[in-house]
Amino acid sequence: MKNCLSQLVVTGTFLVVSLSAFAQNYEIPMSGSSSLTLSVGIELPFTGTLKGNYVAKTNPTGTKTIPGLFGGSGNNPINYSATAGGELVIDTNPTGSFVVHSIAGVEGFIRDYSSDLLGGNAGGIDVGVVFQYSTFHTQNPTAIYPGGFSLPIPLGGGGISQMTMVQNGPAPIIMTSLGGGVRSFTAAIPVTLTITADFFQIPLRAIDVPAIIPIQGECVFSGPNEMTMSASFNFMDEFPLPAAPGFTDQPLDLPTILPPGGTAHLLLSGVFAKGSIALGAGAEIDSQGDRVSPQFDLTDDGVVSALDFGFMLMMWGSADAPFIDFNDDGKIDGMDLGMMIGAWTR
Repeated sequence: MKNCLSQLVVTGTFLVVSLSAFAQNYEIPMSGSSSLTLSVGIELPFTGTLKGNYVAKTNPTGTKTIPGLFGGSGNNPINYSATAGGELVIDTNPTGSFVVHSIAGVEGFIRDYSSDLLGGNAGGIDVGVVFQYSTFHTQNPTAIYPGGFSLPIPLGGGGISQMTMVQNGPAPIIMTSLGGGVRSFTAAIPVTLTITADFFQIPLRAIDVPAIIPIQGECVFSGPNEMTMSASFNFMDEFPLPAAPGFTDQPLDLPTILPPGGTAHLLLSGVFAKGSIALGAGAEIDSQGDRVSPQFDLTDDGVVSALDFGFMLMMWGSADAPFIDFNDDGKIDGMDLGMMIGAWTR
């Protein structure tokens, strides 16, 4: 027994320089008290044709479109270029979770971060379109649309149905002891941001963009198996938006210009080009995490052994390592050692 204890003391002394093996894992859910303010701006250029909804057999009283100021006949497509834009600002309660891997309470990493930023809810966008076109006129109603300037038209009917972030790389975390088991921390989490949206009922292709989310805050080791985290992040960036599928004969009621007060009933067809999306997010994360490593396995190697005893010696008498205070009495002492020996596996 004497030789065994001597070996343990020697091992513990040797491990003073081996903090990287001293680790605990805590799973942190994003609870209902976590909040997120999300702002999204989308710009999407497209080109195509405007054409009246006149059809000789089925809609003979419909609108006809004719190039130029006067004259002409038939129902003709009018070329246009346009930019669709919309903005969403929404307060949500994001859902998801991540794991904090703490090494001796001074460093570590975040892994398995995954979050639904919308918390399962869709966000609506008011969509506006600015058209540019050559001069044309209409019949039914009789009106002139002078070219050479931009015509803004509110279309409504846009939305974001999905916005998620999933970690895609390592995220080292730096902790600073504030005493009493409290640590301040900073980290930067690389993620893939996935967004699915639609404009005036036309689905846009889901996009995946890489981003870096800076996160900072405090974590409190409140006992041998619990950690409370209060954290925040602020993020703002702009990403390219891939071209979306085209569309054909979307109904568009266009207010008349000369004279005003009427409505021309048109059909809108077009092809999207690449656009951009601007994203801003400010989050507050408040949650309690549970330790998912075995209680007495301080090195997270699957066994309770001399390695774990060595790290207990490092913190002997301390009140700043609640994760080793197995009986939660405020210090690391013989009671905690006895509990560890009772769980000894090799």
